[in-house]
Amino acid sequence: MRFRTAPFLVARAFRIVLWTVLAMARVVLVLALPSRRTRAERVASEVVRLAEKLQGAFIKVGQLLGTRADLVGTTMARALGALQDDVTPMRAVHARRAAERALGPLPGELARALGGRPVASGSIACVYRAELDGLAVAVKVRRPGIERAMSADIGIVKALMRVLGRLPPLLRVPLDDIAEQLGECLIRQFDLVSERVHLERLRRDLADLPEVVVPATVPEWCGDGVITMEFIDGLDRTMTDRLPATVRETGMAVLVRAVYRMLFLHGFIHVDLHQGNAYIRRDGSVIVLDAGFTYQMTPDARLKFTEFFAGMVQGRGDECAEILLSTVRKVASGADVAGFRRDVSELIARSAGLVADRFSLSSFSVELFDLQRRHGHFADPQFVFPLLCLLAVEGAVKRHHPLMDFQLEAAPYLMHGLLTEPSLD
Repeated sequence: MRFRTAPFLVARAFRIVLWTVLAMARVVLVLALPSRRTRAERVASEVVRLAEKLQGAFIKVGQLLGTRADLVGTTMARALGALQDDVTPMRAVHARRAAERALGPLPGELARALGGRPVASGSIACVYRAELDGLAVAVKVRRPGIERAMSADIGIVKALMRVLGRLPPLLRVPLDDIAEQLGECLIRQFDLVSERVHLERLRRDLADLPEVVVPATVPEWCGDGVITMEFIDGLDRTMTDRLPATVRETGMAVLVRAVYRMLFLHGFIHVDLHQGNAYIRRDGSVIVLDAGFTYQMTPDARLKFTEFFAGMVQGRGDECAEILLSTVRKVASGADVAGFRRDVSELIARSAGLVADRFSLSSFSVELFDLQRRHGHFADPQFVFPLLCLLAVEGAVKRHHPLMDFQLEAAPYLMHGLLTEPSLD
């Protein structure tokens, strides 16, 4: 799909700058308020308002930050949480037209459902509850025009990456590769036909974990821009906070095991596991939704990442350094290989064996990236995607199960993954 016409790109960039400047002006006024709590709430509200205005990739960034109260603070994270399933919905007439284009004439019940308020509203689509042939279903309908806005954002990010890539500190960082892979991943979110395939695959991959539920799709009511699946009642992203601590901890352990199974056994990554896509129920089971933002690692990258994580868990810094070196795409002239090995080993030694409230994956990732830059060695850009997945999950773990041994939980899946031949599922 090609939507990035030059005039639209320029207009989109202008709107981004304009709305951002206006938001910053309002924030300056808010900072003059006497109450610190009121200031924090109003600033968070302005950030959410700006993300909703900008739409596209900005909502995706807001969703990820909403999972990281440890990074942005509780007030900001709570406000950004609304971007996970409570974005301003599309107009009813647009939802009906999109469904008619995909499915043809709509049965009365479905037309009525699309004329009402959605049960969830995200950055790419809105979800409506309907009854079809006596079955309660969730009908996900893509927003009109979202492809063009998101595609323009990706074009802007790529242009920015090219500019940043000319700066001396980032001269040999594979920013273009990272931006290209991330852009392709985001573009695939528009394709609800592919999402249906990914959702069905996710259901198969996690079938051995009975405590993880992935809704079944309803193929006869799926089409271009519409995906229909079984409706799961009682989902509320705020409910996790109200559950007993033991239930939250059980649910977090289940979610982490599901993520590790996807990463280390299949290399198939759900990049978007915020609280609008992963729900803990009262019995400690977990519902996983929305397979739009996914990424399939190559067989070799899946094995290398598994080996690296296994080395980190066991504190084998020298092995981790060698694994990273084996995936290097770019090497600076005069690169310090010995210094790279030394600093990776030291980083692993400081990180191994820490429980969730003492280990920060975001800090670890930043430091790992920085030492690659300093020593002129840059590992496979595909590693960005499992790290994004783990960053989102880590935020929930820190909040709901801070004493979890995030690394030790991975052990059985790492062992299985290391014994699995590198091949695409």
